[in-house]
Amino acid sequence: MLKIAVVGCGGIGMTHARTLKGMENVNVEVCVDLDIGRAEKVAEICAGKALDSIDKIPKYIDGVTVATQPMTHYKIVKSLLEKGFNVFCEKPLTMETETCKELGSLAREKGCTLMVGFKMRYEPVFRKAKELLPRIGKLISVSTVKQQPYHSRPENNWFPKVGAMFELSIHDFDLIHWIAGIKPEKILFSKLSHRMGWEKEDAFYVTVEYSGGVIGQLQGMYALEDSFMYRDFSATFLGEKGYLRIERPDRVVLHTDEYSIHEVEPEKVNAFAEELKHFCNVIQGKEENTLTAEDGMNATFIADRAFKLSNKEH
Repeated sequence: MLKIAVVGCGGIGMTHARTLKGMENVNVEVCVDLDIGRAEKVAEICAGKALDSIDKIPKYIDGVTVATQPMTHYKIVKSLLEKGFNVFCEKPLTMETETCKELGSLAREKGCTLMVGFKMRYEPVFRKAKELLPRIGKLISVSTVKQQPYHSRPENNWFPKVGAMFELSIHDFDLIHWIAGIKPEKILFSKLSHRMGWEKEDAFYVTVEYSGGVIGQLQGMYALEDSFMYRDFSATFLGEKGYLRIERPDRVVLHTDEYSIHEVEPEKVNAFAEELKHFCNVIQGKEENTLTAEDGMNATFIADRAFKLSNKEH
């Protein structure tokens, strides 16, 4: 029986706990939150113990999932790895490229699994796109558009400190790397919006140079007047033989010497369950980690470097 601890008992932490509770041979032993009341609420569901500090997590725990606010990830994950725990961290791993590298090195040094929660890789529409992408031949460029509504609520009060790239689009950045098998090498241009008066950006437009000479045009924004309709993201890959377009959540368009539309059924996969199952299998030695610290670093690289470039030029 795997013994798991959940750190951070907000909405995503609750989802982690419920998902893990439903798995065979997995037990959520402890739930940790600075707000002990929130920890108790989640612990009650799992028949676990509520704690108010990661320093109180028992040494016998096999793995820890971290679902706290992004700006806290580095300190928490570092402490857990130093204690010898296997860690699953929600995206982003950290908010700086260098600290991602540091955590990856620390995990290797301690012999611990470090996994990043890029759950969108498990969505059928993106898996279908990865399968079809070779048909467009040598990849030349990629462009993405992401938009979601922003509603000012107490539980969202940390969004302005994190920004649209890390909170809204870090999944999108990772999907490009995973689908196309490329890595970001340089930020060529970065324009960030602060129309909402946030500490970080509420919208962005970034040009990326990837490995193999691929160029990316990435844009995303929080909007105040739209509604979430489950069609928040699209991506277009241009190749020597044609293009492939992803329309989340259920459609891939392929245009080469033929034109085809591939419909998928998004509701058949629970992405949270798939990534957490992967974590459990990895720490038991049943699978190789495919959601690595390096993956986390590559996604963070874009947001980190784009933010710094924009500040430098303005």
